[in-house]
Amino acid sequence: MVPLPLVHSTNLTYTSSRPLVAVFIGATSGIGENTLRQLCFSHGKQGAGLRIYLIGRNALAAERIFDDCKRVCSGGRAEVKFVFVQVEDLTLLRGVEGGCREVLALERERAGKEEARIDFLCLTQGFVRFGGAEYTPEGLETSLSLLYYSRIRAIQTLLPLLTTSTANPSTILSVYAAGMEKSGTFYPDDLGLTGSDSKTGKPLYSFANCRTHCVHMTTMAFETLAKQNQGTMALVHVYPGLVIHPKFWHPSFPAWFKIVWFFAYPFANFFLNTKAEENGQRMLFFASAARSRFRARGAGGSKGEKGDEMAIGTDGVPGGGAYSCKYNDEVYDVTKSYVELRKQGFEERVWEHTQEVFRTIDSGEAVAAANIAA
Repeated sequence: MVPLPLVHSTNLTYTSSRPLVAVFIGATSGIGENTLRQLCFSHGKQGAGLRIYLIGRNALAAERIFDDCKRVCSGGRAEVKFVFVQVEDLTLLRGVEGGCREVLALERERAGKEEARIDFLCLTQGFVRFGGAEYTPEGLETSLSLLYYSRIRAIQTLLPLLTTSTANPSTILSVYAAGMEKSGTFYPDDLGLTGSDSKTGKPLYSFANCRTHCVHMTTMAFETLAKQNQGTMALVHVYPGLVIHPKFWHPSFPAWFKIVWFFAYPFANFFLNTKAEENGQRMLFFASAARSRFRARGAGGSKGEKGDEMAIGTDGVPGGGAYSCKYNDEVYDVTKSYVELRKQGFEERVWEHTQEVFRTIDSGEAVAAANIAA
């Protein structure tokens, strides 16, 4: 575990060393909100300046968060700007792309004499959904869209401002289920989980299988992006641990979950929960330690403090550019999960599958998921 004092000191250095531009998608609650708040807390009155763009649905929640953050940063030595970009439905790739394009335009306009850029992109859009597969008007399964496709779409749309500097590479943080390659059954020939089991006839889609597919595809897509954009950006997929927030009491959850959670909550809250402040600080550390620990592929860097050594990428390479991380800022060793898949050209298959999905939606058609299964 990376010591919390090291996390705090690294974050303070990060926010005071130069002006920062951060984009948050889906951060009006939960882990995204925690991270945004702690970025502002670390910046405080001594930071070098912030521009924060929040892409989300809930304007009232965004306003509440911004008001709190302005109080933390007001009266400081540098300007802090907050911009909310409303997108009604983050399950739709067209909506996510539209929000990201608006951020590109706004940042180029607001940068002024500074270079338009994005230093930190935090992706937390998604929600826990039990039950069978549900599909968006674009033809994608809802959870897969939120947890994988929309995130890759956001990264690709924002690439022009994520790749502006080799001196200060950007960090992309996707918060979901890193390290959970074996949490369900993986079907490499049906990446969209559209089919049924040949023996039982049961749908391949399930909560656990969806998670496994998102994890595998995220790892491969992140490695591809790290190679395509060497020296300019690092990509981190993190499992945040248990972070209890209001959505655990969402009225849409099934009765069995509500009963289990009623009895489990006291134990979980006392023994397992990561408090909002620590969670946000640790998520921010993935960006603040980008020069020493979580480096862009092929990038130079600086030697971190003791205990802050360069991390091993998902491909087994130190400083590989794509990382699978734990809630405590350490990395998972996931290389064994991909040995056979790599031999089969799986990384290329995932990338081509993803781009074909995007091309289909860009053409104005709904994805015929069965035809883009792998």
